[in-house]
Amino acid sequence: MADSYRYRCGECGHRTAWGSESQGQQAIETHYARCHPHTVPGGVVEFRKGSSGGGSGCLIALGIVVLLLIIASRH
Repeated sequence: MADSYRYRCGECGHRTAWGSESQGQQAIETHYARCHPHTVPGGVVEFRKGSSGGGSGCLIALGIVVLLLIIASRH
């Protein structure tokens, strides 16, 4: 999963959907042109870091299975 950005309007609190930085910039510029003409776009940019591959959950599960097999083999 890639990093995501969401833009919030500084005038009315409108929020764009999470997406790429360029998608968010375009969406907030479109919002300002439609709802706040003659106002320079402002507000806040939110950032959400993407996952680093998501393999850690599987690795933990595999480790638990191996541990259970070791315990079961000793009985």
